Amino acid sequence: MRQSLLFALLGFLGLILYQNMQQPQLRLNPLLDRLTHPFDQRIRYRIAEVDPRFALSEHELKQISQQATDIWKQGLGQDYFVYDPNARLSIRLIYDQRQDESVQRRDQLSKLTQNEHGLSQKNTELKAMQQNLARHSGALDVQKQSLQDLSQNYNAMIRQYNQHGGVPASQQAAVQQSLVQLRQQQHVLDQQIASFNLQVNAYNQKVDELNRLDQGHNLAIDQFNQRFQPRLFDKGLFNGREIHIYEFESKEDLRLTLAHEFGHALGMKHHNDPKALMYPMLEEQDMQHFRLQSADIALFNAR
Repeated sequence: MRQSLLFALLGFLGLILYQNMQQPQLRLNPLLDRLTHPFDQRIRYRIAEVDPRFALSEHELKQISQQATDIWKQGLGQDYFVYDPNARLSIRLIYDQRQDESVQRRDQLSKLTQNEHGLSQKNTELKAMQQNLARHSGALDVQKQSLQDLSQNYNAMIRQYNQHGGVPASQQAAVQQSLVQLRQQQHVLDQQIASFNLQVNAYNQKVDELNRLDQGHNLAIDQFNQRFQPRLFDKGLFNGREIHIYEFESKEDLRLTLAHEFGHALGMKHHNDPKALMYPMLEEQDMQHFRLQSADIALFNAR
């Protein structure tokens, strides 16, 4: 009897030792679970706490955590996580100053985006004004040339009449009418030039205004970048038994942060590829359509 118990104990210890060597992530599962499911390589996890200030329900977090584990499943071709309400590994969303900072960042980014749209619209309006001024300027040049031709013809006519003793009485009314028309056209052209100059002044004022707004926008961007620099993954933490999430800007951000911490739960450290999930900063990764990078897979295989 004692010998049987000894063999059973040795067998149990051997199984645990084998699991620890071959599948180190299983250390996160309870011993009883590892004994009853010796060939199940999945880490069991659960949702333990969701601070209501995140405005995220436990059900939503469960869905997002499933999406995070799917990143590993799709990249490695095997499922390494399973949700279990009795699991040892737990996820906690803990609200602190980091989320406050994230909210401020999101608000500032929204304002910058609105300003950028406004600047883009003003720039489009200025281009339309510039094109209109160019057309108007071209039309004025044509009118100036036409008036110049008429003036030259009139002066040539007067010179010719003067060479022959002056304007005949029979032509004086026609010559006077030509002079009146010439002066009228000159008056109209002068008014159009004055109107054109007012439009040019208005355009230049808008250019100056846009330049001031653009400078202010660039200054706001510099201040934003200085204040909200990419940070290490201190937005999340895996402490060996729990995953703590302290801040996120969007559900996509939360999904990648959880996936990153799940990577630590699998026994992985950081990688220096800025596009990798296990890069220590969330910066260049494709938030919307992220897939495990070759660096992540190599890191997993090298555990």
